[in-house]
Amino acid sequence: MISFSFCIRCWCIFLLIIIAALFSGTHGDCDFPPRLQDADLKTTQNSFTIGTVVEYVCRPGYLKIPGRNTTITCLSNSTWSTPDVFCKLRSCGNPGDTLNGEFHAEDFNFGSVVNYTCNVGYNMISKFNYRICQTDGTWSNAVPQCEAQICSPPENILNGSFNPTKDEYYYQDSVTYKCINNLVLVGKSSMFCTEFGNWSSAVPHCKGVNCANPDVPNSKRLSGFSGPYTLNSAITFKCNDGFDIFGQSTIECNIDSQWEPSLPQCLGRCGSPPSLLYAELKPDFVDQKTFSSGAEVQYACLIGYNPISGKNSTIICHDATWSTPDVFCTSQICPPPENNVNGSFIPQKDQYLYKERVTYQCFNNMEIVGDPSRFCTATGKWSSVVPSCNDSSAQICPPPENIVNGHFIPQKDQYLYKESVTYQCFNNTKIVGDPSRFCTATGKWSSIVPSCNDGNTAGVILGNTVLMLTLIIVTQVLGKFF
Repeated sequence: MISFSFCIRCWCIFLLIIIAALFSGTHGDCDFPPRLQDADLKTTQNSFTIGTVVEYVCRPGYLKIPGRNTTITCLSNSTWSTPDVFCKLRSCGNPGDTLNGEFHAEDFNFGSVVNYTCNVGYNMISKFNYRICQTDGTWSNAVPQCEAQICSPPENILNGSFNPTKDEYYYQDSVTYKCINNLVLVGKSSMFCTEFGNWSSAVPHCKGVNCANPDVPNSKRLSGFSGPYTLNSAITFKCNDGFDIFGQSTIECNIDSQWEPSLPQCLGRCGSPPSLLYAELKPDFVDQKTFSSGAEVQYACLIGYNPISGKNSTIICHDATWSTPDVFCTSQICPPPENNVNGSFIPQKDQYLYKERVTYQCFNNMEIVGDPSRFCTATGKWSSVVPSCNDSSAQICPPPENIVNGHFIPQKDQYLYKESVTYQCFNNTKIVGDPSRFCTATGKWSSIVPSCNDGNTAGVILGNTVLMLTLIIVTQVLGKFF
């Protein structure tokens, strides 16, 4: 059997080995040196003890910065010292300009790509339209080249020609067409070679232009008295007295041998609009004596007449003639009026037109009270009120009013229908007004109370109240002024 002391010895040796291994891993070597973006390690070793120095070298496309340290050291704490920034990108310099083009780039350093483009009207003729900054500080391939766009000669035209004539035309070169034999060129006379290698417009053509001699009735010419009328020939018209021009007064012969704008018209004016049944002109048109062709006037229905829905209240003047107006007004209508008690009215109908009248009559010799005649008004209602029929034989009036400086005869306590009284004045005063009054069918006295005038004052006794009216003596007033 293994003794207890031997086991303890083995255990202690094992612990010493573990501790030695840990001490050796923590404080003996450095890890593999860090990798740098712009430099590579200049060594092949795999273990790095404390104090080991390793060196870097700049990668292709990078240059060493003078005075900067390219090494790092494994420190006593098993870490590497901080490396300097000792490499920079290599520059290729300006890549070179191209004629009739330009390039675009952010910088000229290693790896940069410079793209070239041609100006409008020029095409890239090189295989590559770019250059790349290489590791050795030079640019790839040659500077791209641009060449002007070329157009083939344009088409010839019948009865015309163009100038200048060449075998080929470059961007923005132009040609001008013209016609022979007094023909007119239709289309653009000039065109140019575009950046796409075609011409800027369609080929024009030559055409004969001849407009007919126009006729505008009721007018005279201010210009363009005789032809021939070719392209852009112009005529100016003026209408005769009493006529107005409609359209443009000046017209021109266009490329299609047509007058442009269309021929004007000289149209006669209208006189006063016609009078219409049941209607009158609106105020805006009443004082106007003449109206141009195309003018419109409006009518309004007279009082007592209403517009008919859907009918036109407007007429139009056209070449001295008014259009035929609609009948657009109809009379106001009243329903039959009310009957009165003990009477009737004539004529009797289902409806009555504006201003139609009816007359009321009483039965049994009764007296009519009120206006016996009524008419249909503009509002569709009847005028006044319905008269009544009274038995006048039973009507009684009280005594009439007394007068100052006078009296009436006969004097009684009551008076029957149609009984009359006569007023008389005292002291040689003169009666003013109708001296005779009679008892009416309504139980009231006819007319007003007369008065007795002595030249200065007049009085009227109303019951127990005396109303005195002071009069100006005319002779005294006249005496003051004369």
